[in-house]
Amino acid sequence: MKFAVLPRILVLTLAATFALALTGCGFFNSGSNHHPALTPGNWSISATSTNSENAFLIGGNMTQSGNSLTGKMYITGGDPGCNFDPAQAVAMTGTVNGSTIAISSAAISEQVITVAASGSGSSFSGTYSIAGGNCGGDQGKVAGGAVPSITGTWAGKVLVLGANATMSVAFTEATTPSADGSFAVTGTVTYTGSACPATATLVSSSIKGVNLTTNTDSGVLYTPALDSATAPRNMSGDYDSTGADCASSDGIQTVTLTKQ
Repeated sequence: MKFAVLPRILVLTLAATFALALTGCGFFNSGSNHHPALTPGNWSISATSTNSENAFLIGGNMTQSGNSLTGKMYITGGDPGCNFDPAQAVAMTGTVNGSTIAISSAAISEQVITVAASGSGSSFSGTYSIAGGNCGGDQGKVAGGAVPSITGTWAGKVLVLGANATMSVAFTEATTPSADGSFAVTGTVTYTGSACPATATLVSSSIKGVNLTTNTDSGVLYTPALDSATAPRNMSGDYDSTGADCASSDGIQTVTLTKQ
């Protein structure tokens, strides 16, 4: 019996087609498909207890490499008995397997926070539990989101020496995290309608999750929080100044800036 000899180009074409078919069926699964990538960068995770009044935010840098998660983040809010220090950077580690996400914190006042969630890309949701310390046994729900860069101009009203002035801030957020897990923020602040210097420069300023700390060389301290982790349009928080020209009319006041 004689068999027809297929031309070499036809054999190669058939082999390529077969390989593509196997890939489509999942036989050759790339790492990115097996471990869907979480957006690297600044994240905010909100936690709400289901068995107490405890509620807190975890914010800062989180990065995925392969199926491993690492980062440094900060915890704000929460039951005072939990002894979370908002100034303490907490090491976070975890894994991503398919859409299953597991994250654990280093010990904070003898407490370890564990997150079990599902998601990919810029969001996930699931549950948390705390073991050890004063808040051991607490558990609840979590929702995590990658916080978009705040780079751009934000503006709003502020009372300065009795005048209803406009404060405009041109933010530039760093694309890579600082060693402590925060993201540096630079830029300029412009005032109109007040005796405050027309322009000030941001110094020692950063964002961690949805929480900002902004200082200027004119003595202004502004500590706002974004109104959303995933689609922020406003930031609102305490405004205070040690500079006489930029003094707040009523001591510390609440100032809201809107993205322009």
